[in-house]
Amino acid sequence: MSKIRIDLKRHAPTLMIDGKPTPPVLYGLSDFPAAASFSAQAQKNIAAFSRIGIKLVVVDSAIGIGWHRVTPFETDAVLAEIANALEAAPDVKVLLRLHMNPPYWWLRDNPDECAVYRTPEGDFFGIDNGECDRLIRFDDDRHMRVSLASEKWLSEANEKLAVLCEVLKDTPEGDALLGIQPACGLYGEWHQWATEVSTPMKQRFVRYLRRKYRDISTLCEAYGKNYPDFEAVPFSPETFRAGDDGNFRSPEFSRFVMDSQESVQSSVSDAILTFCRTVKSILPDKLAGSFYGYYLGTGGNDMTIKGHLNIEQILSSPDIDFLAAPFCYLDNRDPEGVCVQRGLLESVRLHGKLWLTEMDQYPISVPRLGGDLGKKTEAISDLRKNVLTPLCAGQGLWYYDHRVIPRYVAEHPELAAAGSIYRKHGWWEDDYLMKEIAALQSLAERITQNDYRRDADVLLVYDTDSYYIRSRVFDFDYTIVEAVARSGVSYDTIYTHELAVCELDRYKCVIFVNAYMLTSEAREKYRRLTEGKLRVWLYAEGFCDGEKLDADNLSQTVGIKLKRYNAEPSILCYQDKNFNITEGTFAPFFALDDPDAEAIAHYGDGTPASAIKENDAWIALPLISQEVMRPLFRRAGAHIYTDSPDQIIEGGGITALFTAEGGRRVLRLKNGKDIDFSVTPYTVAVFESSCGKRLM
Repeated sequence: MSKIRIDLKRHAPTLMIDGKPTPPVLYGLSDFPAAASFSAQAQKNIAAFSRIGIKLVVVDSAIGIGWHRVTPFETDAVLAEIANALEAAPDVKVLLRLHMNPPYWWLRDNPDECAVYRTPEGDFFGIDNGECDRLIRFDDDRHMRVSLASEKWLSEANEKLAVLCEVLKDTPEGDALLGIQPACGLYGEWHQWATEVSTPMKQRFVRYLRRKYRDISTLCEAYGKNYPDFEAVPFSPETFRAGDDGNFRSPEFSRFVMDSQESVQSSVSDAILTFCRTVKSILPDKLAGSFYGYYLGTGGNDMTIKGHLNIEQILSSPDIDFLAAPFCYLDNRDPEGVCVQRGLLESVRLHGKLWLTEMDQYPISVPRLGGDLGKKTEAISDLRKNVLTPLCAGQGLWYYDHRVIPRYVAEHPELAAAGSIYRKHGWWEDDYLMKEIAALQSLAERITQNDYRRDADVLLVYDTDSYYIRSRVFDFDYTIVEAVARSGVSYDTIYTHELAVCELDRYKCVIFVNAYMLTSEAREKYRRLTEGKLRVWLYAEGFCDGEKLDADNLSQTVGIKLKRYNAEPSILCYQDKNFNITEGTFAPFFALDDPDAEAIAHYGDGTPASAIKENDAWIALPLISQEVMRPLFRRAGAHIYTDSPDQIIEGGGITALFTAEGGRRVLRLKNGKDIDFSVTPYTVAVFESSCGKRLM
């Protein structure tokens, strides 16, 4: 049987197939009926991708297909999805995305194991809409679904998974297997269906409290309330509760909400680890992984419910080989937008895990998909920046072949199939697209064969625990990343808990984006680790110390004395750059109260709102742009690749510049070489980092 593993010898997670390093680039089919691997469309495209060197395929199937009420579990339908891919191209390896949802009859037979949805109007059992021929249809409409805390489901589904893995060991399909990706939750992507308060979820909460507090007296002391036993503690994971101080929850008053939400989060990570552990125990020479690690552009106010905040537990598990997620669905959908990854890829690399980005930005130049044939240039530009961003981060991707979301397709009889789950038009089969994909695959081969190097010297640091103290989440993820990406620098993204193990020596500037909850120990540790670098603190870093909300915590964190600002400003001004502040988005506000600090921004009434003091820069609100960030990066000594507001994509021996405007550009490589060139609008110009040779 073929041996598949992830190797770290070249400083990046490297996919090894029978001892050979292989670019982690796949062709991905979808879950809906028209995308089954036996369909003519799938067969044609599997073969086409194989011919240009992409011999890895994602297929979807479901454990519920062979899971019956009385008769024994059957595996043939699942194996057929793999076998059909082999019929199209006998030399492919197949990643099996296996949906672990129980079948419809099981949900009907086990109502006490199903989700109960909490809303401001009350708690509701999921809608029974009957059986559907597309497994994940209506997932976000509060339909009848299994509770992800159900131990009965987890046990029975895991038993079926073990049987399947045992069968695969002795079959041609098993030999062709790249790995198994267990899937469940919203769209199969391991989000909670919604705020869920079923009996299994409540029972899980009680078990969580027992593990965390050990005895009821310890809990009562932490909560500041008296409860006779753990069962009496209110289970309140709902996110629609108002904050205790503006948009923040205080552990003094809302610890029961925070604990409730943390227990909900752990139900997902525990299920993933259970399934992946089974795969690795029976098929140790195959990969196991999951959709997880969604962070940027994810969840909003529901991040503590639908988000992926238990990432440290997942990344530290030896049973996880890879994680996956689509792109952020933010402004990077636009041809002018910078490419933003949903996961924090440097953290994934540091843990030796492979990341696979679902490249699901369909080409806007294909008329049968509702596109415009006159936008070939934009389509090629999108393709390059979306593929190169994960590859240059030392990671991988799959080219998804899905359907176009109906609201993005014009109402026209010739376009009806573009949004259909029963009819299928291929996304990538046009010659000019496949030619570009082949060229990008050659770059992927180049990156894979050499020792990996990354020259990013700006680091964005994100926190997970801080979400539990937020009653309202403002979505400025794209704004913040775009401001950095258009400042001419190369940057990395990590979680706070990776600061102690990341390659801090190469970073000149460290931006703390949202670490609003930091214990005094964590605060001192992070300041010590980043000593000598320019630290940029956005908004309310460290406002909560794990016990209470206090502006003094914020002052000690950022190294600049601050005070509460009791007005509600409407404008934040950086010299000539003004940002409008949407009413109700932020609360509370803070202002400068340090005569030794240099003010660099003001609220509309002139009150100093951002400042620099020694190696610390505090920015009052996460309203920034490249005009704001570029001077800070110059001050930090970060390498500025270009003076134009274009995105730099760098790593793996490649430096690329994406411009939507075109014109004359100067690219300054890290080795001091300047490249002077002119390009047309919507160009991703790709160069060899060591010598400046133009590659694309």
